[in-house]
Amino acid sequence: MVRATPLTYPGALALLGRHSPVIVEVLDRVAGAGILLGAVVHPPALGLVDGKQEAGRLVRDLLSPALERVRGTHGRGRHELIAAAHTTIVVAALFDALRQTIGPLYDALEVTDAEKLRLATARGEMISQSAWVDQLAGADLPLPSPAAGFEENLNDRLAPQVAGLTDGALAFFEGLRAWHTGAGDVVPRTVARWRELYRDLYLRLSSDVPEFFVWASYGEHAATRDELRRVNRRLSEVLDRTSEAMGQLHDILVAGATIDRPRRGTIRAALARTASAVLDQPLLRSSKPPGGVSLPSVAEGFVTPSFRYAVVHGPSASAMSQEPWWTDRPIRDGLDVFLAACLAHPDSARLPLVVLGHPGAGKSLLSEILAARLPSERFAVVPVQLRRVNADDRLLVQAETALHDVLHEQISWGALAQECADVTRVVILDGFDELIQATGTTQSSYLTEIARFQAEELALGRSVAVIVTSRTIVLDRARVPDGSLVIKLEEFSDQQIGQWLTAWNRANARTPRFRKLTTTEILRHGGLARQPLLLTLLSIYHADPSAARIDADGISTATLYRMLLDNFIHRQVADKPGRPPGEEQLPPLLGEARWRLSIAAFAMFNRRRQYVGDQDLERDLEVFLGRRRDLAQGFDRPAEQARQTVAGFFFVHVARADEHTEHARRTYEFLHATFSEYLIAERALILLDGYAQRRELYRSDPSAHEAPDDSMLRALLSYQPLSLRRPIVEFARGLVTHHPVSRLPAMRGATRALLAQARTRAFGCLVYEPVPPDVVDGAAAYTANLTILGVLLADDMVVLESLAPPDADVRRWWRSTVRLWQAGLDEEAWESLENTCGSGG
Repeated sequence: MVRATPLTYPGALALLGRHSPVIVEVLDRVAGAGILLGAVVHPPALGLVDGKQEAGRLVRDLLSPALERVRGTHGRGRHELIAAAHTTIVVAALFDALRQTIGPLYDALEVTDAEKLRLATARGEMISQSAWVDQLAGADLPLPSPAAGFEENLNDRLAPQVAGLTDGALAFFEGLRAWHTGAGDVVPRTVARWRELYRDLYLRLSSDVPEFFVWASYGEHAATRDELRRVNRRLSEVLDRTSEAMGQLHDILVAGATIDRPRRGTIRAALARTASAVLDQPLLRSSKPPGGVSLPSVAEGFVTPSFRYAVVHGPSASAMSQEPWWTDRPIRDGLDVFLAACLAHPDSARLPLVVLGHPGAGKSLLSEILAARLPSERFAVVPVQLRRVNADDRLLVQAETALHDVLHEQISWGALAQECADVTRVVILDGFDELIQATGTTQSSYLTEIARFQAEELALGRSVAVIVTSRTIVLDRARVPDGSLVIKLEEFSDQQIGQWLTAWNRANARTPRFRKLTTTEILRHGGLARQPLLLTLLSIYHADPSAARIDADGISTATLYRMLLDNFIHRQVADKPGRPPGEEQLPPLLGEARWRLSIAAFAMFNRRRQYVGDQDLERDLEVFLGRRRDLAQGFDRPAEQARQTVAGFFFVHVARADEHTEHARRTYEFLHATFSEYLIAERALILLDGYAQRRELYRSDPSAHEAPDDSMLRALLSYQPLSLRRPIVEFARGLVTHHPVSRLPAMRGATRALLAQARTRAFGCLVYEPVPPDVVDGAAAYTANLTILGVLLADDMVVLESLAPPDADVRRWWRSTVRLWQAGLDEEAWESLENTCGSGG
């Protein structure tokens, strides 16, 4: 059965004919009578219309009323009208190309009495015209799209379809007496003429409908762009204009549309007003802005990243999680234009758009800017932070939870759908990687569920576009629907870094003692500076005139992070208004602040999240620091210690929910995951070295010193292998390189001793339970982490004898250890451990 979508000829006629019923009635009768090709099959149709001349014109005549309707229509209605208009010009150009290519012979074609008898009694001996009409009706005639532009769509998708339809028409003609010539080169000549006619009709549409213009202008040949500029100078000027913070996205999507802003007091107006506020907020999304600098606003300082894109086909989604897969894809600019083209396309309501990026690439900020820039005349945007909704809920429930968080009132999805029936709703799901981590799944069907949800909404006559952001590395754990468009954000180029620094230096032109930063200086750490968030943090550090310069020789990544954290923690602890600490008080205060931040980092890591709630952090702090007396005697603010631990640091983001109710809660996360990863690596080595020192003292005189206790180290390292996050291992490697060489033998000996006793008891005496404890899992994680540290501390190639307990059967010990890891680590943890230190033996 033929699908009557606007991408097919019957679907286009049905849709456009609502306002041109006479034309469609004629075309229906023409098709039924068999004269679309100019050859009459049923005599009663002879006096109806001269089909040899009229078919192409009749189809074209459907366009004018359709274009009038497009101007005042949004949402699904606009998508369908645009698709139908495109289908119409493809078919009209085909009818005209056939008539013009065949010439006078076309007018002479008719069906003789004998041929009518053969058609009626000897089916299969002769190609009937109805078979050709069925072929035409069943052909999907796709629109250009951001992923397949005008030329690619014309050459690779439409032209082969037109060639097949032309060949089918000729097969019918060859059965008629009047056809006294061979097919010859009719097919290629007809397709060539169709190309010219289709291009002309498409350009005319581009002058009236911005979507056609944008789809044909992005990434096309210069000649195509020049043709488009001639037909639509107004939109060309919009594309040529530079704008702040993806302002072009808004300008393109409102071009040519009837302005109908949502009324004040509506849900859509409230969502738009809330979203637009981000443009005036500081570029660094911190709960407490850093002192001594002025941050540019989002509108002033956001630099639109470059990107690559790909369409998912079969297993390609899994490969997209790996950086090498993307290297053959060209890097592109104009993300705002590309996203405008995506969201204006009918496919946006059919499949999710996935936006990938590494940590710090700016995915979350991009999602907020998208919500701010999408015009409320055409879209209702629902931003959903996946970390703040129940990971097991359906998308509809998650959207309702987000609406409550944003607008502070209970709003049902149905109420939003009813109010916004004439526009496209856009759901922006930020942080798919965190949802993956929260559920612990190895293969998520979340994205396919999104596509199913979109199909359900479309069946109800409602367009819903969905944009999903995620870290690149987790895409191999998701089933991505075939045909989905995936965008990968790229690191900043030298030019983009310079553009960002211009805004930064301009914002601080009047800041006292501000130390200006140049592109040359920052590019000494190019790998870090190319990530927008780390570029911001490096610039904040460099602005402090008392801080060591970042362009000095020999600064490793681990050293740079130590410098950054030293400086940022010192700012928070030392710059207390009113009563700054004295010099003798400062070192212990700095040490305690760093230890608290490390506990917070482990709290996130051991729960496999990028954030931690205040209640969870409070429990963890009590385990390692004890409960403060002033809080123990009070009855309110039970999470005050957690808040004081991390909330004051500008590089920690605080998210608040239900703030004005008795159920107020907060979550904390480091602005960039690498800060927590550095703190974890640093603390693991500090605790190991501390144990090694106590072990040396005890061994030197057991009567004068207590036996060393590894409870704290064991507690923190018994839940997740450090290899689960590669940067932790790299930071630890760098820290070992700069650790005093004299300490390394003692640390290696301590590691071996701890491995020897690791399976004799579980977890230690501290009741630290970030997740429900499991004895096997805990022993597996602890021994894995000790092995990782042992490998990093080795002065040369690691041999098993250096890790195994003294007098042990080395191979037997190693095999049992590996079996323990296989039993106690999940698939992701096991693979990460294999990649880090191997498991053969």
